[in-house]
Formats: sequence, C-alpha cells, structure tokens
Amino acid sequence: MSVIYFFIFLFSCILGAVVGLGGGVIIRPILDAIGYHNVLNIAFLSSTAVLVMAVVSTVKKVQDGTSLNIRVAALLSVGAIVGGALGNLLLEHLVYIFYAEESVQLIQTVATIAVLFLSIYFTASDRFRYKIDSTGFYPVIGVLLGASAIFLGIAGGPINVPVFMVLFSMASKDAAAYSIVVIFFAHFIRIVTMGFTTGFGIFDLNVLFFTLPAAVVGGAVGAIISRKLTDDAVKKGFNLTMVGLILLKFYNVYTFVN
Repeated sequence: MSVIYFFIFLFSCILGAVVGLGGGVIIRPILDAIGYHNVLNIAFLSSTAVLVMAVVSTVKKVQDGTSLNIRVAALLSVGAIVGGALGNLLLEHLVYIFYAEESVQLIQTVATIAVLFLSIYFTASDRFRYKIDSTGFYPVIGVLLGASAIFLGIAGGPINVPVFMVLFSMASKDAAAYSIVVIFFAHFIRIVTMGFTTGFGIFDLNVLFFTLPAAVVGGAVGAIISRKLTDDAVKKGFNLTMVGLILLKFYNVYTFVN
C-alpha cells in the first residue's frame, strides 16, 4: 500500500503544482475511495505532503522567474493561517459530534462537489473579473480560503484559483502561483494545530517515508512543467482536473450510500 501511496501522491503533487491545486484535492478523494485510512489520517498525510510540495514548487517557480507580490502574498497568507486553524478545529469538532467519520466524509464530499462545479464556472467564464485594490480585504479573503480549504480537505486550489482570477483579475498561472503560497500557510498551521490538539501519535507516520519524497519530486516536476505551459493551457488543465474530481467525488458518494 505504501508504494501505491507514493505514486498517488507523486501524480497529485505534480498536477497540483502545475494548476495551483496543491494536490490535496486530488489526494483526498482517491484515499477516500481506497478506504485504507480514516478521515484524520488522510487529512494529516495530505497536509504534510501539500506542505512539502508547496515549498519545493514555490522555490522552483521563483528561481525560474515567476514574480510574486510579497505584500499581497503575505496578507493573504496571514489570513490563511487563521483560517487554516479554524477549518481544522471545525473538522475535528464535526468528527466528535457525529461519532462517525463516514458522516463527516459525506458532508465534505457533497460540499466539495458544489465547490468544484462553481470553480469550473468562474474559471471558464471571463464575465466575472474585478480588481480589488484595498489591502484590508486580503487577510479576510485569506481567512475564508484557509478555513474552507482545510475543512473540505482539498488543499485550497479549487477555491483559491477562481477567487484570485475573479477578485484580482489574475491570469491563470499567476493565480496558481499565489494559490500555492496560501496553501502552504494554511497547511502549516493545520499541522501545528494537529500537534497541539490530537498529537501526532494517532497518525500512521510510517507512510510519510513514501509520501514526502513523492511530494518533493512532484513539486519540482510540477513547477518545471508549469513554466513550459501557456496561461490558457493551465486554465484548461485546471478545468479538466475539476471535471475528473467531480466524477471521482460522485463515485465516492455512490459507494457511501450503497
């Protein structure tokens, strides 16, 4: 199973780095379908891999000439830190309330399907493009992005990319780059929160020997591929990935109710 996980995380991190998804949105439904680990274990494994991938991918993109507005990235990331902590606490609270992780998985899956449909719509259409200049909105947007990403267990890309394109009129590749930065901080605080609340002893740490190397390679390879693609190609890749994830999510709902 560890070898299978390696290739799942490798593919997910490559694709996540290219289109700004982070990888968690791909990892989560696949691991849900496999059913080998529980909700919190999947959340932990996904977050650690996404964290590593985000660092490698961002460093590589900057080295290759990608320009990031440090002030914008910092303000969004500060909000994402707060939002990430809130999203993780909400997830753990729901698991405690329902006493059944399957119910929480179903809630996450249905909510994620709705988010994916909206992501495709707002990314494909150029009708909704605005330019928010007030920096006071950036941390607020970061909080909302961080909380929703962590709670849904989807890293944030499906929400970050269309939000950045719509609210800040960013091109697809720029939105993907900023998305990865926000994803890093959201998942960093999630790992810290897990350490203080549940501790790391409840997680299957042995799998990290396979998932983390996959995240390193995936982040580097994804950044290289992204540099070679056009903005339109990144947008098409994003939407095609969303369609594939919707189909996988529907499969997860079908297996759950049956």
